[in-house]
Amino acid sequence: MEVNNHNIGESPTSVPLTQAEAATLDIIRTETVLSRMPVHNLAKKGSISIKILKKTAAGEVELLWQISPSRDYGEPRQLAYKLDTIIINQRIDEAGRPLPKMLRLGSLNEVCAELNLATHAGQNAKDLKRAFLQNASAFITAKFNYKGNDGSERRLEAAFTRYGVIFTGEKLPDGRKADAVYIIFNEPFWEVLNNAPVRPLDRAYMKELPPAAQRFYEIVSRKIYAALKNNYPNANISYSEYCQFSAQLRHTERQRVQDQMAKIIRHHKKAGYITAVKYEATIDEQNQPDWIMYLTPGPKALAEFAVAHGGRKPKKLPDHDALKSGDHETRRPQSGSRHQRSTTEPAMPPPVFDPKLIAEFTRRGITEQKAVELLSKLQPAQDVLAQLESAEQTVQQLQNTLNPVRNPAGFYIRLIERNTPVPDGFETNARRKAREEKERKERERRAAEDAREELDWEYNRYSAAEVDRYIQANPAEFESLKNAKAAEDRAMRPTSWPGLTETSARIAAKSAIQQKLSLLTFEEFADHKKQGIDFSLKPVGVSPAAESPAIFSQPEVGSPDAAEMPVDGESAIETPLQPTAEEGKDVPQKSADHAPPLVNSESPVLWPRDPVPAEDTITEAVAITSPVEDVAIHQVAPATTSAPPSASVERGAVSQAGPEKPAPPVVSDPAIELAAEYPEAEPGSESHLV
Repeated sequence: MEVNNHNIGESPTSVPLTQAEAATLDIIRTETVLSRMPVHNLAKKGSISIKILKKTAAGEVELLWQISPSRDYGEPRQLAYKLDTIIINQRIDEAGRPLPKMLRLGSLNEVCAELNLATHAGQNAKDLKRAFLQNASAFITAKFNYKGNDGSERRLEAAFTRYGVIFTGEKLPDGRKADAVYIIFNEPFWEVLNNAPVRPLDRAYMKELPPAAQRFYEIVSRKIYAALKNNYPNANISYSEYCQFSAQLRHTERQRVQDQMAKIIRHHKKAGYITAVKYEATIDEQNQPDWIMYLTPGPKALAEFAVAHGGRKPKKLPDHDALKSGDHETRRPQSGSRHQRSTTEPAMPPPVFDPKLIAEFTRRGITEQKAVELLSKLQPAQDVLAQLESAEQTVQQLQNTLNPVRNPAGFYIRLIERNTPVPDGFETNARRKAREEKERKERERRAAEDAREELDWEYNRYSAAEVDRYIQANPAEFESLKNAKAAEDRAMRPTSWPGLTETSARIAAKSAIQQKLSLLTFEEFADHKKQGIDFSLKPVGVSPAAESPAIFSQPEVGSPDAAEMPVDGESAIETPLQPTAEEGKDVPQKSADHAPPLVNSESPVLWPRDPVPAEDTITEAVAITSPVEDVAIHQVAPATTSAPPSASVERGAVSQAGPEKPAPPVVSDPAIELAAEYPEAEPGSESHLV
């Protein structure tokens, strides 16, 4: 979160400082780019991972900063941090710009003395040397843009270490023996140091502070200066931002946050740098609990500002409440009369926005005037509707928690002004409607495909039924075609299995017959289906030559549907049941003139969509009494109350005229009714096929 960077109001008044104020400050100017990024682990124990990754709303990397410490020398810690900020930064400031590639720091004892470490203790020198190596070996991966000291836009995109170190007595690049500790800047770091803007820091104050409090000072000093420069009563920074750029452990409970920050801020309150701090609950970009810290600058901050700006002191700050930081903006002095301003600067017409878009703001408690102001300041590609919906969802989620959002409208405004990215995976109303529309179209497409497949299946069924009707009416022609196809197949593949040859010949013969029939085209068939014409129970004309004695049996109850059983001769052939000699005594013999014809599996059958016979009906095999009659197979006759009990049979059993016999055992999945023995094949029949 950035400090409110409004335009400058009246220039700060120049007020001479007392000698005591000036004597206590040791101002150095530090670059503002890399010094903002964390490099060191300031905890006394434990390890941390330093990686900052920020992306734009479009998914592009806006900021990447990652530290990979050396496995040999370890993470740069508190001493390495003091070495960088107190010693090396001062030498860089003293060298001026452009900065030389090699910089002399002094001997290890001299550096120990500047850091208030005992010079006679050999362990301090060893620790200091190790701290140098930790800093020099910390590998940095960086990718971000920054503004140069000349106002130009610059970019750092590199993987590097900041500098190399040469200790006393080691060889310098020019061949000389080093008389002190030297550092040699690596190119990416050196380029940033020469081109980045600088900011003032009190080196003497930093030396007095412990590492965590010093890091807090480095991070917030820029915001404190901006608040003083613009005459704001407070500077603000989010707790999450501080933890991110200080490499500190982040808590999610308010009390633990305040306890953690109190240990750091107490040093600055004691020194007079900060006089007050207040916390305001909010959430971060990942919908995690967060707090805005409002810091009131103290007299030490005012003195630093005055020294850094050539002895000037800021104007007396307005007496505003700390929680309204940034809301005050001094009015610019206007020159010329009102008439001159109106003639030289014509007023621009206010922007016009979609009323529906304005309504999204007003229904959430934001005034229309504020909504227009927010919309006129949107960033490119900023999805304000998504931000509103995401923020509203967050308010609802926090409503019954310990940290509810007490001012939802202000919360929405803040997120929009900061262009807070919408969390990954959040589905806006527009995206949800688009997804539902896409799913609806997909369902319609699949339904159309299923209907097409069903129609294809029914058309194939219709074609097969027509071919079977033709074969029943012209068995001799079919036998002739089949035998010819079988002969061709045997000639081409003499070693082929006979059953396979027979099946292949039957298929080929049927295909030839189908090609010669005048069947409906697929489009004509589809039109007939739309008109409600049913093709499943067409009457079949049976030629006299096709008649042979046989009994047709229904499948057992619980057996697969007829549609699931093989329906053509290539897969299975109905075998008529032949009563045994003992059973035949009770079965009345019928004359050959009225013998039932052989009904093979190629005839049309009852498909699954046909109604199942009711419990009070019986299924009977229909005998064909005349060659010219057209009958439907599987006719269902209602059972009458006058029928004798012996006439009723179980579903799936063979209807017999004699006394009742025990029903054959039911075999499930699939049910197959076995004949006692196979009848002898009659001339012209196909019962010899297996």
